[in-house]
Amino acid sequence: MAPLVPVLSPADLPDRIQFVQSGFREKRRKGGAIDLEKCHLMELIQYSCNPPEEGIQAPGVVKCKPIVRLFRKCAGGLTVETTSWESKKSHDESKTTEIYKTMNL
Repeated sequence: MAPLVPVLSPADLPDRIQFVQSGFREKRRKGGAIDLEKCHLMELIQYSCNPPEEGIQAPGVVKCKPIVRLFRKCAGGLTVETTSWESKKSHDESKTTEIYKTMNL
């Protein structure tokens, strides 16, 4: 059975990846601090077929919808799912751009 993975808020992600779980303890990751912005962005598309929210399909009918997941692959082999973080980051950037447009900057 895979170990339990803690659920993090997108805002906490850049700070939390600086640590690694060792048993029930957290310790600082070896090497320098990891900057998620500098890690290589990757995309994975998974499919959910016959999702329950779309109701029961007719016999023989299969409906699938794509689910896009984003990851950052960093030096040293660390790979982190950043789907929520990327959408929060782009949402924050669009807010900032909107504020600057309002201020005519």
